[in-house]
Amino acid sequence: MALYEMAFRDRYQECFEDEFQEFFSEIMERAHPDGDFVRVRPWGRQGDEKNDGYIISLRTVFAVYAPRKPTAAGAKKKIESDFKGCLPHWKNYIDRWIFVHNDREGVGPTVLKTILDLNKEQQNEVAFPWGREALAERVRGLSHRDLRTLFPTVPTIADFVDVGMEEIQPVLDHLERARVPSGGDLRPVPEDKLEYNQLSDAVGQLIRLGSTPARTVRAYYQRVSDELLKDQTARAFADKYQELRRSGLDPDAIYEDLRRWVIGSDIATPTRHVAVYGVLAYFFQECDIFLRPPEEG
Repeated sequence: MALYEMAFRDRYQECFEDEFQEFFSEIMERAHPDGDFVRVRPWGRQGDEKNDGYIISLRTVFAVYAPRKPTAAGAKKKIESDFKGCLPHWKNYIDRWIFVHNDREGVGPTVLKTILDLNKEQQNEVAFPWGREALAERVRGLSHRDLRTLFPTVPTIADFVDVGMEEIQPVLDHLERARVPSGGDLRPVPEDKLEYNQLSDAVGQLIRLGSTPARTVRAYYQRVSDELLKDQTARAFADKYQELRRSGLDPDAIYEDLRRWVIGSDIATPTRHVAVYGVLAYFFQECDIFLRPPEEG
């Protein structure tokens, strides 16, 4: 499931506007099958009557907001106009109204206050925000068949066993072209590094899965016997980690962004994903990305 969760996080963060609404609808149609979730599209002059999707059994209307550059003013306008605009058309069919957004870090205070003000006006708890975790919870409840349909490039366990140097080499080549900083602590890391960095169980699973292709990376560096090459790549990794850490991201978000950086701009096929997980696991184990627990004594 950890592989699918990471694939979900990728699409959640990388989709905007109509593409994000399509992704949201794909999830909801599978989470509420047999027509329980209904897509509502604009219909001539009638438009969509401020309804981006509807769950019949739960009498729930959705408003989807996913601009490339969200603003507090834009979100506030979307919430107020869609909520007040939908009531004349859907008042007899609505118990809940959900504002869906694609900001992985959550909503700002303006959004929360706007939603709370709507509930105060209605004298009822009717409006709620949905972010990444709310959608992730729906994804976690899907069948394996639905997950494969939603995320066809997610690798299988067999892919982790079968991947070889042919798939890993382009990833290392991409990293070797990265900017190399000076310094860096490249000592092997302690076994309790996962726990010390407060990485989630899901990320821990991904690092453990990557340990299999990581052996191929380790064998490669042993074969070429080029410590300078390995150290340069490790230092580029450490530099990118420090850059992300300074930005204030939590440990899981740092892992996500490191992974996207390693993937680069190439098409992310299942074998490419496996290679990336292997390279990440190798440099997690061998060099100083993420914090090193203090040594005893």
